Amino acid sequence: MKFKRSSILVVFSLFLVLCMFGTLTHVKADDSVSSGIRNGVDINKSWTVKFNKEIDKSTISESNFIVKDESGQTVPVSLTVGSDNKSVIVSPKVQYQYGKNYSLAINNIKSSSGKKLTQAEEMKFSTKSVNNTNSAYTVCIDAAHGGNDAGHVSASGVKEKDIDLAVALKLGKVLENNGVKVVYTRTSDNVSWNSDNDLKSRFTIANNAKADYFISIRCNTYPENPSTKGIETYYRDSDNVAKQLAQAVQGELVSNTGFNNRGIKVGLPQHEILRGTNGSAVMVELGFMSNAEEGSALATSDFQNKSANDIANGILKSLSLVSKNVTVKSISDVTASVNQGGTYDLPLNMTASMSDGSSKKVPVIWNSKKADTSNAGAHTYEGTVAGYSKAVKLILTVVAPTPVPIPTPTPAPVPTPDSGTTICIDPGHGRGSDTGASGINGLQEDDVTLSVGLRLGKILENHGIKVVYTRTQDERSIPMDVTTSLQKRCDVSNNANAKYFVCIHCNSFDSSSAYGTETLVNQDNPEATRLAQAIQNSIVNEIGTYDRGLKDGNWLYVVKHTNASAVLTELGFLTNPSDAAKLSSDEYRQKFAQAIADGILQCVGK
Repeated sequence: MKFKRSSILVVFSLFLVLCMFGTLTHVKADDSVSSGIRNGVDINKSWTVKFNKEIDKSTISESNFIVKDESGQTVPVSLTVGSDNKSVIVSPKVQYQYGKNYSLAINNIKSSSGKKLTQAEEMKFSTKSVNNTNSAYTVCIDAAHGGNDAGHVSASGVKEKDIDLAVALKLGKVLENNGVKVVYTRTSDNVSWNSDNDLKSRFTIANNAKADYFISIRCNTYPENPSTKGIETYYRDSDNVAKQLAQAVQGELVSNTGFNNRGIKVGLPQHEILRGTNGSAVMVELGFMSNAEEGSALATSDFQNKSANDIANGILKSLSLVSKNVTVKSISDVTASVNQGGTYDLPLNMTASMSDGSSKKVPVIWNSKKADTSNAGAHTYEGTVAGYSKAVKLILTVVAPTPVPIPTPTPAPVPTPDSGTTICIDPGHGRGSDTGASGINGLQEDDVTLSVGLRLGKILENHGIKVVYTRTQDERSIPMDVTTSLQKRCDVSNNANAKYFVCIHCNSFDSSSAYGTETLVNQDNPEATRLAQAIQNSIVNEIGTYDRGLKDGNWLYVVKHTNASAVLTELGFLTNPSDAAKLSSDEYRQKFAQAIADGILQCVGK
């Protein structure tokens, strides 16, 4: 459009161009500038406002760039000045709503030379109509905790329940703006149920609404190690749709919040919140309230808006994964047996016959937390599966020990080198909130140590050596401080009268250049030193890691408090690309286990 004595162009299209700092004492735009309206605008639209002169950054604020909806309410926006100092990007902090009218007003802007915009400019636009295909889907959003249950509390007194609710409500609004039906387990700090019925009540809300997805919003904490931070997302075991949903949500959150990526993880036995809904379930842990940086960020509206949008984007990208109208047809009873006094873990899933003729693993919640194996006989456990009206059953037969006849005394056999040898394997961390170090792509130390430790034990048992473990599963849900955890590990070894205590760990460092294997040992103990050197040599020779040698381990708690000869092996650095690639590989975890086993077998004479 043209002006007298000077040409100034104002264009509203993919970006908005305002040439407003002319040499005239008065600038006036054509009537068509304000009368036009831009239709069919995307709900995430960012407008780029371009000027014909460099601008005074001190005049760029939300009071000078104002977006309002059709009811006159101000829409929060973020402003970014371009590298040329002649443009400003105006982006909504929360998505616009579908099918609504908005206006963008600009005023009181100055050029770097002090010239003012002589007349306010305004652009009107309307967003595109709602995506009707999304209306076929329902999402249940679960703001964890609530009422008397505050959840975790940060050092500054911020309660997890308030963060969970704030993000949940913002998330629901974004999904509704995108046409998705939304139900909430709670929309305020009040809950209508008591703690005994907490999970069941949340499941009922989701299942009555026939929710396709169940999204539980939570925050993490690890007060014993305040440096621990990052986002992680848990998904329901044996549910591939939930796994893909978790990956989509995790990817969006990590990309846009800048928080560490702790990865996606299979729900643990204690995560019953993932096992009671018909729809696929994920649990998002937004960050660590015990970390000073993240604890502060979690309480801000900026982070809450970002995370709500990110979770919503992950959900929207995953709606097409939902299989409609496929229900559980039948589930057969399960039988199992265990020796009296032994350990039996109730299964987290059962195989169901589906209405479309397929078979599928479905999550089950049992009427007991654990199986009682103290009494011989057949014991029946009942459980519930979401969307299946009948109780599922497991018949567990506890087998009494067979009486052993008293043998005729025989001369004592000549002892073999490993006669009576017991090895205690200690997969480091993984108990209470102690997850150990974090590495590249969210690689967690406690996951690696457990995987290698269990493989190591199997190899040794195949060689006729008795093995005891300090843990055989992820025990993060067990409330326990680090010192208590370490002592319990020592107790396992001491009670078993173990010959060797082999502790498996991984290293990390601020710089990714650190790499290699090292083994810590009390070098005043000749037997422990012999074991440490054998294990160190085996790993370096068989796997090819850099040899960092033996290190002083006199200060280690497990060295001081175990009767066995104790060593602690740092397999490699989670923060080094080469080491991390090996530690995340099942093939190399087996090789690490074999190498450690070879070192042990060498010392016991096998």
